[in-house]
Amino acid sequence: MTTTLITGVPRSGTTLVCACLNTLPNCVALAEPMRVPVHGDVERAIQEIVTFAETTRTCILLEKLAPSLTINGMIADNFFEDTTVDGSPRRHIAKPINLEIDKPLDTNFHFFIKHPAIFTALAPRLEKEFPLYAIVRHPIAALASWQSVDLPVRNGRLPVAEAYVPELRERLDRIDNSLGRQIALLQWIFQVYRRLPRERVLTYESIVDDPDVALRPLSGSSASISHTVRSIDLQTRYPNVDFRSIAEALLPIETDVEPFYPYFAASLRPYIGANK
Repeated sequence: MTTTLITGVPRSGTTLVCACLNTLPNCVALAEPMRVPVHGDVERAIQEIVTFAETTRTCILLEKLAPSLTINGMIADNFFEDTTVDGSPRRHIAKPINLEIDKPLDTNFHFFIKHPAIFTALAPRLEKEFPLYAIVRHPIAALASWQSVDLPVRNGRLPVAEAYVPELRERLDRIDNSLGRQIALLQWIFQVYRRLPRERVLTYESIVDDPDVALRPLSGSSASISHTVRSIDLQTRYPNVDFRSIAEALLPIETDVEPFYPYFAASLRPYIGANK
């Protein structure tokens, strides 16, 4: 009765992964179902996650219910409004509900829980208790998305992670501009994932390219994912983002990103040579 945890770079497609996994037989994936603890006690938080996973699995089997963030009762591939009329940050529009699980499940069903911030902060300990997978996205795309949403990462902060990693909080406190904090935060996230087994880190781009193949290590299912996965054009999706400034700021963290995105510096050159 394995429970698998999913974490990832904020805005890297972790919610999309849940939506995809939920279309597979004998799989249940919950998107940020916990009331995340922020007390900063690592061992206490680990036990709370273990207890939540055990009790929620039992609830799914006995009552066919589970907590999750949803939009209109569904785990969509994105929890933010698509656009805003005035160009202001897009709002988070998902709501927590008790989700009805109306699919056949056996007692050993595949159970997935995704929480990006706290699972990343606790990754070194969590991977001793659970299979833990991380989703990464090319940093130029991740940071472009950060600029567009009403989340703390827009200001280069990740409060839940900072509660458990004081050195991260102290490092971000020393940086006096939002882009600098975003780069430092992203670098820290990639450094955490570099310490995971390489096969446990999946790229957003591989999921978009072939979700069946990319997510098979998680699900073990040979069934086809029926959720529609779409690629996007970054400059069309984020027309107000200064891609050149972001690309230039990303160059110093090349070493931490390149294990997942070979030739990372070369991939930034088209943006450095482009206008806003």
